[in-house]
Amino acid sequence: MGYWAYYLISIMLAYATQNPAAAALALVFWLCRGFLPDPVVWLRTMGRISKLRSEIELNPSNMMATRDLARLYLERKRPKKAIELIEKTRQRMAQSTRHPQGSLDDAELLFQLGRAKLDAGQAEAALEPLVGAVAISPEVGRGDPYMVAAEALMSLGRWEEAEDSLERFLEANQSSVKAYVRLARVRAKRRDAAGSKSAIDEAKKTWGVLPSFKRRHEWPWYLAALSSPIWL
Repeated sequence: MGYWAYYLISIMLAYATQNPAAAALALVFWLCRGFLPDPVVWLRTMGRISKLRSEIELNPSNMMATRDLARLYLERKRPKKAIELIEKTRQRMAQSTRHPQGSLDDAELLFQLGRAKLDAGQAEAALEPLVGAVAISPEVGRGDPYMVAAEALMSLGRWEEAEDSLERFLEANQSSVKAYVRLARVRAKRRDAAGSKSAIDEAKKTWGVLPSFKRRHEWPWYLAALSSPIWL
């Protein structure tokens, strides 16, 4: 159900109180959707977060628990908590021989740190850990660091670098409609009409071969591809 739960709550409250104004809460929820966690995610992660915190208190060197907890903080839209956790962990890693900085564990943490900083509105600061993650392990996140870097670069208006990041992401993820649509937008910003149209064509072609389970996640980007003449 996801964010629709908020809107359903507003409608049910309006019905229960016989006050139509209560339905206006749906607008408030919609405006705040970038800050509110998905209620389904909140319920799903509640017990897991408590368990991971306990595991880390007992064993601060538990990299798997740290990585999983940081990811759950990001799912809950609490990037500052994720940043705090990762930076404390990396300070310990600097003094550790078991999980030193520069290890595969560190590459995963750097990727999550970059994601968290971008989610916290720190686009410029997100780039360094993302570059660091890929430098340690080019396969970390299966190319996702390039997508996150592209988001940061787009928000900074650095279109040429954003295009390069998206193209690198697509080398490992050719079935991403989202990436092709973003690439089209970046190329449009660079006044590359032919390249932009080519990316939209690839987005539509990719949608045509996606399995149904992937279409459930990619359909908003397919609609964006269909409406491309409006924003190109």
